[in-house]
Amino acid sequence: MKTPLRLLLACGLAGALSAQDTQPAEVKFSWADLAEPAVAELAKSGERLIDRIGGSLMVEVERMLGTQGLETAVQTLHLRHLNPPRPVEGKPRVTEIKRTSFRVRNPRNAPDAADLAALEMIRGFLNSGEQPPKLLVQKVERADAPVEWRVYRPISVGPNCLLCHGPVESLQPQVRYLLERYYPEDKATGYNAYDWRGLIRVSYERPDKS
Repeated sequence: MKTPLRLLLACGLAGALSAQDTQPAEVKFSWADLAEPAVAELAKSGERLIDRIGGSLMVEVERMLGTQGLETAVQTLHLRHLNPPRPVEGKPRVTEIKRTSFRVRNPRNAPDAADLAALEMIRGFLNSGEQPPKLLVQKVERADAPVEWRVYRPISVGPNCLLCHGPVESLQPQVRYLLERYYPEDKATGYNAYDWRGLIRVSYERPDKS
């Protein structure tokens, strides 16, 4: 895939972001118009948070590798979870931060139906040789639950990520051992630098519940 991508470089070695375990049966989702002021505000807020997440993950990976060594870094970052920031009165509340892909490492990060639609959209752009959108905003509706607003951003594989996400034959033996131990169903290897990895998603609930 040779299309230049404006994708966020982010990896957490074997890290996993918090994710929901179940998906309710009755779910409707649609794409929001970024031209609408309220949607644009959510998109901007989500983009800022995703930038902070990506930056903190890269810094932590480099710090752990430099000070603790590869094996300790994998063991430590394997337990890494990112919690939503504290809510601010009158502002949309972040309810979940999730990283997902067609090829997940941690089964808890598997895409739900709405995530799959976002992944398919980005893949469609890339397969046609087009530049994918920098952000997607999605409205998710469930029976008897507040409306969820999702801000998605594509992520790609940074060079350091290849330590745990590169071709299996190139992984160091201790990395292969640890991945097999922690993630026996791992599908997140075989990447090259700057390949499209998947999506990072920030979910919001608006104060007015709509």
